[in-house]
Amino acid sequence: MDSAVQSIAQHLDEVWSSLLDAVKPVDDELFQWCPGSEFNSIAILLRHLAGSERWWIGEAIGGVPANRNRDAEFVHDSPRREDVLRAVDEARAVTRRVLAGVTVQDLAVRTPPYPRRGGEPPTKIWALLHYLEHLGYHRGQILLLRNLGRKMLAARPGGATAR
Repeated sequence: MDSAVQSIAQHLDEVWSSLLDAVKPVDDELFQWCPGSEFNSIAILLRHLAGSERWWIGEAIGGVPANRNRDAEFVHDSPRREDVLRAVDEARAVTRRVLAGVTVQDLAVRTPPYPRRGGEPPTKIWALLHYLEHLGYHRGQILLLRNLGRKMLAARPGGATAR
C-alpha cells in the first residue's frame, strides 16, 4: 500500500476504533435515544456513516457500487444494533479493500460524475478527505448524544442511569 494512503487508512481505523469503543458499552435504549424527532440517534448516525463511507470511498474512489439510499439512512425506525454494526463492518471492509489498491497518484484523478452542487466532480483525494471530515463531524455528534442521553435518561422520573 502507498505510504501516504496507508497513513490515511490507519487514521480512519483509529477514528472508527475510538468511536466504536465509545458506543460499545451503551445500552440499547441509549443507542436509540435522541433528544427530539428532528434529531438522530447514535444508531441512525452510525448507519449514515456506513452508507456515506461506502459512497465516498467504496463508490467514488473504488468504483464499488454502493446502491445507496441516503434518505433511508435517516429514517427513525430504531435500527437494530447488530444490523448497524454489521453495516459499519461491511463499509470498513470495502474501504480497506479499496485503499489497499490505490496510490496518491490514483487519488489525483476526478471521481466519476455524480450529483453535486455545481462544478465538476471532485478529485478522489478530495472525496477521501471529505469523508474523513464527515466521520469526525458525526463522531462528535455521537459522543455528545451519548453524554447528553446518559444525563437525560437518568434524570427522568424513575430513570436508571443509562450506560
